[in-house]
Amino acid sequence: MIKLLLLVAALIAGIVVGPMLAGNQGYVLISAANQTVEMSLTTLIILVVVLFGAFFLLENILKRLFSLGSSTRGWFSGRKTRKARLQTSEGLTKVIEGDWKQAEKLVVKSAKHSDAPLLNYLAAAEAAQGQGDASQRDEYLKLASEIDGQSLAVALTRAKLQFRQQQFEQAVATLQDIKRDHGRNPVLLTLLKDCYIRLEDWKPLLALLPQLEKAGIVDIEEAAKLEAKAECGIMHHIAKQQGSEGLMGHWNSLSRKTKARPDLIACFVKLMSQYNADSEAYTVLRDALKKNNDESLINLVPALKLADNHPAIVRLQDLLRYDSSNPSTHSALGQLFMREGKLEQAKEHFEKAIALRSDVADYGYLVEVMEQLDDKQGAAELSRQALTLALPAKS
Repeated sequence: MIKLLLLVAALIAGIVVGPMLAGNQGYVLISAANQTVEMSLTTLIILVVVLFGAFFLLENILKRLFSLGSSTRGWFSGRKTRKARLQTSEGLTKVIEGDWKQAEKLVVKSAKHSDAPLLNYLAAAEAAQGQGDASQRDEYLKLASEIDGQSLAVALTRAKLQFRQQQFEQAVATLQDIKRDHGRNPVLLTLLKDCYIRLEDWKPLLALLPQLEKAGIVDIEEAAKLEAKAECGIMHHIAKQQGSEGLMGHWNSLSRKTKARPDLIACFVKLMSQYNADSEAYTVLRDALKKNNDESLINLVPALKLADNHPAIVRLQDLLRYDSSNPSTHSALGQLFMREGKLEQAKEHFEKAIALRSDVADYGYLVEVMEQLDDKQGAAELSRQALTLALPAKS
């Protein structure tokens, strides 16, 4: 714009000053090498103005040409981008549908001109794994990392795909690499929890539980179940490696609160019995029954192989003084009396247990007692009742 104004000003100046110089045009001599050029001052001024005008005209023509080229390139580039968007969208749809081969083809083809190539390569990784090609999956994840090496999405996608491929140790390693910077991420924490469970890596799971609760991933009830599962898993490992002595030592090292939980007491007692430490198991069970008449614990008493059943019978009879209507206590006493050969007492407790709750196992025990008492008719009647109870109800 400024150049155009200068050119106009020069032309106006030429028109105004030209006539004034018509009678006194001056003289100009230009000499270069062996060439000389002579002209009037007026002619030189007009020539300079014309040359400037031609220069401005050429400049504008070139600008328009380059602008047209840039617009053309922009149009082609925009066309490729639009096409990439459509292919990416279609490819992601194919991923959701499970058409892995077509999905991989579309998202990889459109990655170069995609607005978000990172998403293309992550989708391609999932499509490759869907086809069972773990090496190609890792190659796509590598390309995604090259775009954004610090991306949480890349790491989580890698861990998810490793988990689905049952590569649990690799998934844990991937998640641990980003846990320091993204320790509160719920997807990360959930994946870690699931990996620890599948690996039966119980100690890290116990350490993770407070974070899972704080992040709202598990509620109090679920956290308690996971804690019991982890603690019981640890006891299984110790019993397998160190036997009943090692298990007993571990149990004594636990907090009072942990040792008061019925589910963990039951796990401990069952494991000790498996390793033929029934007497030591009963000691813990007996102490627990002084404070807790949990039915799952009462049911464990007759399952133990004790050299002397009398202390266990006395303990159960003490429980009946506080709760005479507990069917589990009556059933446990019936089993111990039957083992001791005290059939009339066993019969009495089994009948009370059945009166309080209909249980097929108690019917079975009572039938066995009746047969030993030579009451064939009573045993047959009980067998029919038990069969009726065992059969599914007709609608």
